Amino acid sequence: MIIRYSTFIALFILFILEGTVYQVFAPDFHGFPYLLIPRWMFMLLLIAGIYRGRGYGLFYGIIFGVFYDIIYSQVLGVYTFGMGLLAYLLCNSIPIVKKNLSLIILSVTLGVVLLEYYVYGMMTLLGKTELSHEIFLSKRFFPTMIMNFIILAILAFPLRRWFQYFDRKMQDFN
Repeated sequence: MIIRYSTFIALFILFILEGTVYQVFAPDFHGFPYLLIPRWMFMLLLIAGIYRGRGYGLFYGIIFGVFYDIIYSQVLGVYTFGMGLLAYLLCNSIPIVKKNLSLIILSVTLGVVLLEYYVYGMMTLLGKTELSHEIFLSKRFFPTMIMNFIILAILAFPLRRWFQYFDRKMQDFN
């Protein structure tokens, strides 16, 4: 039973970590001039969608997008639509993608890039941010991408093994 809900539990824990624990230890509180935005939950969401199927990615994207909108966003619907759409578009559950770790890392990194630009674009369009594009790139986008890529590169192989174990257990369960 716990195996079936382990992905949701892991996503929820990462959602909590992004908003609470990371904010306490955020580098910008200690004089670091760059903004590092963790997208760990979204990265796990995309990996789960790649391994479990596009429907799971879309479902988790919408559910956790609503959580993001309620907790972190000034405008309801931005994260819900963005996460749901990107999960639907990028969660290709074909065997060649599942077997190739570099394709998974590339897809997830592309998803984070698109999510960052989508959220920045929507907030600029709606007038909720005054951040210029140059400052967005130098102070937020590149540092965020580097941090998330490093985390993804470290955790991609263990996550792949976890989802392979998950698939075996689900086949034994059925």
